Amino acid sequence: MNREPSFDFVAIGKCGDLPHLADRANTILVISPHPDDDVIGMGGAMRLLGADGKKVFSAYVTHGSSSASHDGTPGSVRRNEALAALKTVSASGAFFLNHASRELAGTAAAKVVRQLRKIITLLKPVEIYMPSPFERHPTHRLVTRITLRALNNMCNAPRAWGYSVWGGVYGLPGTKVVDISEAVRAKRKAIRQHASQTGDKPYDTGILGRNAYEGIFVETHARSHMAWAETFIDMARLKKGGAADILVRAIASRHSP
Repeated sequence: MNREPSFDFVAIGKCGDLPHLADRANTILVISPHPDDDVIGMGGAMRLLGADGKKVFSAYVTHGSSSASHDGTPGSVRRNEALAALKTVSASGAFFLNHASRELAGTAAAKVVRQLRKIITLLKPVEIYMPSPFERHPTHRLVTRITLRALNNMCNAPRAWGYSVWGGVYGLPGTKVVDISEAVRAKRKAIRQHASQTGDKPYDTGILGRNAYEGIFVETHARSHMAWAETFIDMARLKKGGAADILVRAIASRHSP
């Protein structure tokens, strides 16, 4: 029997098993190309959502094993780091789709679409977050394109937002700004859980610097400001608005990941 699409699920904390997860009003799904992009891009918002009683789940499309196969098991180090980071931001669980980045531009893309559609059908999330189409990393753009394909023609599709890791979001229509000042310590700790990635480059320092910029300049001329903020693109509004042509060009990139 063909059981595709398959994936691994790991519950965190008091989260139940898969058949009992669906709770549309309280479930959030974050699509993460690699096992650290979720907390780098929106770890503050994830922590705030979890503290507000939301069930937050991350779906990791690739195993990211190129730099973390220290024990001989592909992706095991990065998987453990991802789970530790999710605990830090009070998330409820993780889905591991277990792909290599190099596969996403080829035949695996259709399989990822089916995997994501199955996860979305199981969770029935009210919101789904994916990388912004303006990301500089080609794998991120491919994952955005694949996620939009998974949502295409889906009944009761969740509201879709784009977060940033390797690209900025400034001044676009429909941008949502989240004050993460209360969650910034948890975000920094969550990013540092990815020790295999942050040992040579301080991702936490870089992204929190940008979050500080976004908090200060969310209102250019206002005296009051946020200490740290995360910004998100309304994907539906972007597609309908004047930036639609930019969106199409960005997510249709065929550069190799």
